[in-house]
Amino acid sequence: MKFPERSTHLQELIKHRILVLDGAMGTSLQTMALTGADFGGEEYNGCNEYLSITCPTAISTVHQSFLAQGADIVETNTFGATPLVLAEYKLEHLTYELNYKSVEIARAACRRYDTPDRPRFVAGSIGPTTKSLAVTGGVTFDELVSHFEAQAIPLIEAGSDYLLLETAIDTLNLKAAYIGILNAYKRLNIALPIAVSGTIETMGSMLAGQGVDALLTSVAHMNPLYIGLNCATGPEFMRDHIRTLAQLSPFPVAVVPNAGIPNPDGKYPERAEAMAKTLKEYIQNGWLNLIGGCCGTTPAHIKALVDIASLPPRNPIGDFQTRVSGIDPLTIDDEGRAFIVGERTNVIGSKAFRVLISEGKFEEAAEIARKQVKAGAHIIDVCLSNPDRDEVSDIHQFMSIATKLVKAPFMIDSQVPEVIETAFKLTQGKCILNSVNLEDRGKNIEALIPIVKKYGASVVVGCIESEMAVTAAEKLEVAEKSYSVLTKEYGIPEEDLIFDPLVFPCGTGDAKYFGSGKETIEGIRQIKIKFPKCKTILGISNVSFGLPLAGREVLNSVFLYHCTKAGLDLAIVNSEKLVRYAQIPEEEKRLCDDLIWYRTDH
Repeated sequence: MKFPERSTHLQELIKHRILVLDGAMGTSLQTMALTGADFGGEEYNGCNEYLSITCPTAISTVHQSFLAQGADIVETNTFGATPLVLAEYKLEHLTYELNYKSVEIARAACRRYDTPDRPRFVAGSIGPTTKSLAVTGGVTFDELVSHFEAQAIPLIEAGSDYLLLETAIDTLNLKAAYIGILNAYKRLNIALPIAVSGTIETMGSMLAGQGVDALLTSVAHMNPLYIGLNCATGPEFMRDHIRTLAQLSPFPVAVVPNAGIPNPDGKYPERAEAMAKTLKEYIQNGWLNLIGGCCGTTPAHIKALVDIASLPPRNPIGDFQTRVSGIDPLTIDDEGRAFIVGERTNVIGSKAFRVLISEGKFEEAAEIARKQVKAGAHIIDVCLSNPDRDEVSDIHQFMSIATKLVKAPFMIDSQVPEVIETAFKLTQGKCILNSVNLEDRGKNIEALIPIVKKYGASVVVGCIESEMAVTAAEKLEVAEKSYSVLTKEYGIPEEDLIFDPLVFPCGTGDAKYFGSGKETIEGIRQIKIKFPKCKTILGISNVSFGLPLAGREVLNSVFLYHCTKAGLDLAIVNSEKLVRYAQIPEEEKRLCDDLIWYRTDH
């Protein structure tokens, strides 16, 4: 679906000049000394959104006060206009009318100030609701999706130029909003750009724990019109966070601060000149594409921002990197490889974990994940595939606990769409799906990749077609076919592809796997040369399958050493038992090398 003409024009404008968003709606209304009658009755006093119906002139007056000072964009009076929030005033039945009317008011105000060389735009404001999936609970992911969909439909139909997910405190809420918006697009056959604005508290993160780098990683799949910060503090407290966004974001960056932090009397102390001075510095540093004001900002603040908006905007970074996240972010780059994926939270590979899950001891099972991170794992692999149990129920119970114990990203190892989606609905960050392949004409790609795109995830791609690829040439051939399908047919960014060249046992005596160790190492090397922006991964312990326990960890370590030298990016291993290569005696290294490189007679 193509964006409407005005939305497309806005996308172009933000690339070429700094745009100015309006100031605060709530504190502006407070200065008007509105009565209960203006709100339609004392029981609705404080429901600013209802004013779009009961006192539309008040809302129009606020919009025009900012447009008169040169604001390019005004936000609709719909911050709390989901059915979920409106139900607190028993107004949920007015969700459609209230949102639609709010866009009409904003659109009419913009028309009064529109000129051919200075068009004015309407942002459909969508707040975070009064619930947080990761913090307060009290609502399910699917329920939030339906609430956001109900709000998005009238915002789109009434003519918003883009939808603004603002004052975000929880990335799970953002994901629910995004899916609700996608549902609205499908119903209406209309799409609009989406912007994302998070709120970083004074402790340095969103309320649910993520910092700006993790936030960026978690919402990048939404391809936002811009990403930024609003509310919570004045501009000076946003300095480090905006610098980080500017250094990492491939999207335009926005900052919409409060007029300082309110004093005990609820007054916002930051004057217009002081805010403009700070934001001018940020612009001169090359950090910003859009500026505006949140709580406490007045027309005077917006006028001061318009006066500095003629400075050159930030040039977004074009180089995308492979990033995943839990509460904490992780950039998978060449300097840190091989990154460790903890393998012990897998019912297939760990008897201890399987027993805990079978006994319903999910807290103890989640503690294994925490110990893996403490021992050096960067990512936690989770597999709960047990034919004797309900995998959907198990993943829900396990992830509900593990995501609170572990800040690292998660790799969800399943082939069941319902299991994967359940896990994604419980995870703030950007996960990794393990895995898809071309087997059976790529049926699992067809079933699972739409989920990957909807929630935002990287994906492990096994080198399997009609059968598992053993030689380096076979591995590269399957990787090439998989790359073409996933990037061209499904639009998966190449930096989100993680190829698994496959590992086979070197010491079982099975003749078909003689020399498979060196073929895997060479397969890694060739895939990395062919697809430098993609990543590679191996389940390292498979190489030592069938050998005595005493020698397995040593062989695993030596194999990992050679794979890393060939370009391996991620290694699925037991981080608690990983033997340091440098500590292995030379004789043991030689024996392992003979096995890996197939240098002995058979």
